[in-house]
Amino acid sequence: MNKIILLSVVYLFAFATSHAQAPNEKIMYVVDSIPVIDDPKDENEISQDDIATISVIRNKDSLKTLGYDAFDGAIYIFTKEYTKRPDSVKLIPSLKIMKDKNGILFFHDNPYTGKFIDYYYSGRKQEQGEMINGKINGVYKIYYQNGNLIVERNYVNGVANGTEKEYFEDGSLKQKGDFINGKEEGIWDMYFPNGQLKQRSNFKNGAMDGETTIYYSTGKILAVETTKNGKTIPDKRLDKVYELMKKGNEKNGDEDYKNAIKNYSKVIEIDSTYAEAYFARGTSKFNGQKFDEAIEDYDKALTFEPFLKEALANRAFARIRKNESGGREILRNNNVSVIATRGDQKIPADDLNKICTDLRRAILLGDPNKKLTIILNKYCGTQSSH
Repeated sequence: MNKIILLSVVYLFAFATSHAQAPNEKIMYVVDSIPVIDDPKDENEISQDDIATISVIRNKDSLKTLGYDAFDGAIYIFTKEYTKRPDSVKLIPSLKIMKDKNGILFFHDNPYTGKFIDYYYSGRKQEQGEMINGKINGVYKIYYQNGNLIVERNYVNGVANGTEKEYFEDGSLKQKGDFINGKEEGIWDMYFPNGQLKQRSNFKNGAMDGETTIYYSTGKILAVETTKNGKTIPDKRLDKVYELMKKGNEKNGDEDYKNAIKNYSKVIEIDSTYAEAYFARGTSKFNGQKFDEAIEDYDKALTFEPFLKEALANRAFARIRKNESGGREILRNNNVSVIATRGDQKIPADDLNKICTDLRRAILLGDPNKKLTIILNKYCGTQSSH
């Protein structure tokens, strides 16, 4: 277990050096009185600006008293957010210090009844709710680091019952629907950040059942699919489109970009507003080193679907690749071999602003590629917050 991952690499290096921490030492980190048992996820990082105080304990007797005698030292970190909490809030326990026994959470050897609050390592609220006899009851909420809700869900005796709402990081509604006895039931709606319906699906006993309508953020219907007995039947009107897209994807995978582009162009002849075809064609042009043409296709795709996160990310990568030369590193994103450069060549301010804007929007829309954040921080620095 590598607890060192808790802090940013630069800060941790300086911190470890100042306290003469040996590389192979076993150190227990305790943040706001909560031991760090698992390596933090990417979204659960802590920066130097979040920290109020740090204490280092190396005395063996003290470590034994604290229950950390198996470690070479303990580092106690208290965040600024923690110091601002009232004592009454500090007394509310975290799920991280409860023990799960067959689905029932225990606190001080008893099934817990009362409020609970979990926090990010930055000290900001991460989730909260209430329990009765060790099971969640009532409204359960999870938060982004910026304080906005990620999800709000209702529970009865530990089982999801009632309406769930999920949100984008900017606070706009992402999805809503109902649970009955822990399973999705009835109509579930997904939304674009502009409030336009993205997808409406019907659920029965936790599985999609019946008609699903998929939309562009402009309100145009993209496809209507039907699911029955676990099998989804695609929109028959798009049979030819799907066939050509599949052929194009196969050619792109074989690095036959010329014929991939031909297949995608045929799709555009059938439907000149099909955003996915412009995106796919742009991807093949990107892979073929035709960066200006790729950007033009990504522009087209985003004209018909402004929230197509893959096109946003790849358009940023195309501008980076177009502008830079020098040492290269290969990254993979959405079937694109992204060649990010390490040269000293400057990117023009206008292009850099476009790159940063596209990367931020792609991340906000939920692009799962973690390398987006790495590239955003590299090229946009402190502008990366959103």
